Amino acid sequence: MDSQSFRQAATLLSGEYSLAILKSLRDGTWHLSSEVAKDLDIHVSTVSRFLQRFAELGLVERRAHDARTSEYRLRAPRLQLELDLLDDSGPLREAVDFYVSYFQSLFEGIRTLGLPAVEGEMEHRLVNQHQELRAAIFEQMIEGSQGGIERLRDLMAALHKDLWEVCSQSLGRGSAERVFKSALRYAIDTHPDLAIRCGLTRPFGG
Repeated sequence: MDSQSFRQAATLLSGEYSLAILKSLRDGTWHLSSEVAKDLDIHVSTVSRFLQRFAELGLVERRAHDARTSEYRLRAPRLQLELDLLDDSGPLREAVDFYVSYFQSLFEGIRTLGLPAVEGEMEHRLVNQHQELRAAIFEQMIEGSQGGIERLRDLMAALHKDLWEVCSQSLGRGSAERVFKSALRYAIDTHPDLAIRCGLTRPFGG
């Protein structure tokens, strides 16, 4: 686990109801936040917020229950947090790989639609309006200066919003959603553990 994820997990575990919530999942079956909240007599938003964050860190499993709710279970009855103090750059490089996979797939999806004008405008936005992103990846992130994965996520969110604006206006919201979701599925399938553990889908609403 990278240092940022470790700090986030430690902060979550220090919460008032955190251990009680986790213990309510120790039977290994799937639980709704509302069920846990009822058993513990606490507000459902408290449980839901905690479980969502723990799922993003990859410490509990999450799956869709219906269109609006998710259910959760512990991966194992023993929870262990491991922090690699020797190399904190590995997850960052892998995170860059995740986003490269996503945007490569996204551009390929646009290319297969035969819309060179849309692809050209997307490339223009990337090259001319997101110089800070390239600097962050190649100068700050990889060389180990300040920012880390959270900084990378913020920059990716800005790029994603910009490219979404181009595509949704040109293709329509429905067609753009299909292309973007397909690219995200590809990136997640390529880096499944990292995508969940480091919350890399958050810039895209995942």
